[in-house]
Order: sequence, then C-alpha cells, then structure tokens
Amino acid sequence: MKTLVLDAFSGISGDMFLGALFDLGLSRSALEKELAKLNVGGYQLQVKRTSHSSIYGTDFDVILADQQIKDNGITEHGHHHGRSFATIKQLIERSNLNDSVKQRTLKLFQEIALAEAHVHQKEISEIHFHEVGAIDSIVDLTGAAIALDLMKIDQVIVNNLADGTGTIKIAHGIVPVPVPAVMQLRVGTKISVHLRPEVKTELITPTGMALVKCFATGFDTNPDGILEKTGYGFGKREIGSLNALRASIYNSLLSNQAVEQKQDQVMLIETNLDDITGEQLADAITDLLERGAKDAWSEPIVMKKGRPAYKLCLLVEPRQRQILIKYLFAKTPAIGVRQKLLQREIMQRKIKLIATSYGELHIKELTYADISKITFEHQELVRLATLNHCSLTELKTKILAEIRQNPQMKGI
Repeated sequence: MKTLVLDAFSGISGDMFLGALFDLGLSRSALEKELAKLNVGGYQLQVKRTSHSSIYGTDFDVILADQQIKDNGITEHGHHHGRSFATIKQLIERSNLNDSVKQRTLKLFQEIALAEAHVHQKEISEIHFHEVGAIDSIVDLTGAAIALDLMKIDQVIVNNLADGTGTIKIAHGIVPVPVPAVMQLRVGTKISVHLRPEVKTELITPTGMALVKCFATGFDTNPDGILEKTGYGFGKREIGSLNALRASIYNSLLSNQAVEQKQDQVMLIETNLDDITGEQLADAITDLLERGAKDAWSEPIVMKKGRPAYKLCLLVEPRQRQILIKYLFAKTPAIGVRQKLLQREIMQRKIKLIATSYGELHIKELTYADISKITFEHQELVRLATLNHCSLTELKTKILAEIRQNPQMKGI
C-alpha cells in the first residue's frame, strides 16, 4: 500500500500539491497525455526544479496562452462570462479520463462551488469559474486527481496543516485569513488548522483545502510502511520563511518485494522487556518494520521473581543488524540483545497489482517447487470490503473466484 504524506507546515495550494508530486517523480509526459483527454487548450505546464532556503524542490505553474490572466477564484453570475459548474461537469464527464479520475475531479469542483455559493448566498447554478481562469483551475484540480492515479497512491495523510493570519484583498474585497471559502470547506469536518501569527497572508487556498477535504484519509498520524522518497512543492508567496509543501511516499510493500531465491540468511535479534507497556511495544514493532526489519513480534514470558514480561523478536538482514540494535537501545528499555544467524528456506514471491470487479489490489504470488499460493495485503482488503459493503471473508472468496476463472490475472 502506498501512502502519500503531506507535511503542510506552510499551507497547501494546487500548484504546491502538483509541484511536490513532480518532485516525487510524477511523469510530466504521462500527466500531459492524460490532461489532453479533456480537450482543453490554451495552456502549458511549467515544471522547474529550483531551490528556496537552500532546499531543492519543484516549482509548478500553469502558463496560459497570450499572457491571459489566471484564475483568482470563483465569481458570482454576472461579473464575468465564466464556465458554470454544470459546464465544467459536462466537460469532465464527456472526456476519456478514467472513471476514478472523473469522480475525484468532480468532487473537488463541487466542494469548492458549494463553499463559494454558501459564502456569497447564491445558488450553485449562479457560481461561475472565470472564463480564462477556469483553464488553470481545471488543470490544477484534474491534474491532482490524475497524479494520484498515475502514482498509484492508496491513501493520503495530511500533517501540520497551517494557515496565516490577518487579512488579504481578493476580487470581493478585503477578507480575513483563513479566507471564507476555506473556512466553509472545513464545516462538517474535523480538519484542524494551525494558525501562524507571524505570517500575514493566505497559506491555504480554496483549491488546497478542497484537496485536503477530498483526498485526506487521516490527519497528524504516522503512516505504515517504509519511507520511499521525499519531495517539495514551492508556493508563490514570499512569507519570510520556507514556503513549501513537503510530500513523502511510504510504501508498506517495500518490505515484501519480489524474492527470487529459495534460501537466505537472516539475523534473529531478541531482547526481554519487563518495563514496557502494550502501547509502547506495539509502536516499537511498527517502527522496526518501517525501518526495514523483515518481521517483528512479541512473546509473553515470565522473568525472574515471577515478573510478567515480553520477549521482543525481529528478523533482519545481517547488514541492517547494527542500525536496528541501536534503535532498540535508544527507543526501548532494552539494555542487552541476543542475536543468532539463521539459514531460512523460503518461498519465491512476486507482488502484482490486479484489477478486479471490486477494485484494484496487490496480490503476492508464492511458489516453492510444485507448490503455489496467493496472499493479499490485509489493509487493501479492508479498504475494498468497506467500499463494496461486504465482509472480508466474502470479498476474499469472490476475488479468489475471479482469479480462478481468469488465471492470467495472477500471471501463472
């Protein structure tokens, strides 16, 4: 499972979001190919690798043709001859984009339009995106939905979401920060925003808040998986400090990558702990797995004087032994460890993403001599079971039936 973690210490906007994803490796040509399915012209993507505050990242922008003015938001009917939400919805629905991208994009536009309609006490039919500005709005929002699809992101976590303070001038006059549309987008949610009093301007745009509201599955939490890559997308405002969105990808499958050999060597490391809580032990096991342990677990034991305790065990590659032993000494009550080199007999394994009637998920193909079997990522099964309103057992049975009917799905 791939988790995108957004560290929004300096807010979030559409261009910061896409800039950060480009910095993580989003393919420009792949994004442009998908955006072309909208049949909207008059723009170019600008993707520039640069540095701010001695930190390198990516500056993303949508450059409009003929020096046209970019979008400053949404305006009421009558101020401009703009694209209505209905027009944009029709544009997206008639495109050749895949259904998941269409649904995400429409949800983003709908959330922004509803927020603006409430702020200005208008019907949603009276809310129009600026005629010219709608181009960059469409590119930013559709591009964000496409990017998650191209990068196969399973979930998004937003940490440290911050905005500025004071007031700013927009098309409707001077308004407080956070701006009214951003506040309205938060209504009915538990999205928490930390205000930075030293920053006297907007850090979270309505587009940025819509991305948070529609994409985020968690807030201020530690992700599962191994940190794969970190990148930065720069904002356009000068705020006196680093104005960037930091994005990181954590991959829970990296510790279960393809294995071709039938034998290997691992180090078994053990330590007895009689002064650790269950919560601390669970956190330690999670951290050890994220740091590259092949496996980690605990066993209940009884130590001297009849004290109940735990034996914390982990399997690691020999070259990682020292790193993980240091972690045990630094982050747990351990004062000594035992270690043993083991020879393992293992099944060969491949990980593959398959498309089923219930959604995409990864399967692990395991083989040894004439033995073969398939396993699933539990978290992905939980997600799909929730989406399809069925139990884990029922979903697993149905997916296995599909695989049996179409052996090419699992490649064997």
